[in-house]
Amino acid sequence: MVTQAQMRATRRYAKRHPEKNKLYQYRSNARTFIKHYANLKDLDNLIQLAQEQKAKLIN
Repeated sequence: MVTQAQMRATRRYAKRHPEKNKLYQYRSNARTFIKHYANLKDLDNLIQLAQEQKAKLIN
């Protein structure tokens, strides 16, 4: 159970750090999609995209 103080602190943090909050949400959505909804074709496509992005970041 989360206290009222913790809920307020979480909301304040989200307001002060909108970009980090957005990044956390995107990461969470991606993991949820992969774990619960992706089929084999989706996973192959995501792996290819991830490999391409990794190559861009390395260079």
